[in-house]
Amino acid sequence: MTLDFDPSDDLAGVTDGLTSVTVTRPGSSDSSEVTHALRRAIRTRELEESNGRYTAGDVAWHLPASELAAPPRPGDVIVDADGRRFTLLDVQQTVLGSRWRCVARNLAVVHGLDTYVDVERATATKGTAGAERATWHIWRSGLAARIQPAESAVTNRHDRRTTNARFKVFLAQDLDLDHTHRIKGPDGTIYRILACRKAERIDSLAEIDVIRAG
Repeated sequence: MTLDFDPSDDLAGVTDGLTSVTVTRPGSSDSSEVTHALRRAIRTRELEESNGRYTAGDVAWHLPASELAAPPRPGDVIVDADGRRFTLLDVQQTVLGSRWRCVARNLAVVHGLDTYVDVERATATKGTAGAERATWHIWRSGLAARIQPAESAVTNRHDRRTTNARFKVFLAQDLDLDHTHRIKGPDGTIYRILACRKAERIDSLAEIDVIRAG
């Protein structure tokens, strides 16, 4: 008889490979601190049977049900001790309901997010003359991103033609952004937000149309 032994069946008894993670739900304040999480590679057979749905870079996280405030679901995010974010693609309850096996993807790696940006938000303050002005403060910092040139827009102002280069900023996180926000690049360049599109699928990215400020 051959036994298919999986040491992650009893996570509390595993001494090697356990790590602490945070499980969050986008758009919600719900989160769980999990101290006995186990990360494993996706099985080769599982990759083959997924018909391309899973990639070799995907991982399986094993989470004790007892350490979760709510059952995980696709779209939730696991943040590991190094700050890496893994978006859950599939979840499955195993071992008589005591553990959740979650197939997850690091969107920052898959989509080549090769830089980091800050998002600033404006607050209205009054100057010495009493007029209101915008004061900018960091709202979110160190977000994995990719800044990609897009089309350029030509405008006429005071009988002068001006070319404004536009860019697309891709983020792994969906954020509620509007005209009171702006993006600061790693070199200090400020980008004014023109439009935002949230990710259409859990494995895709949010897109932000921006233009250099100034």
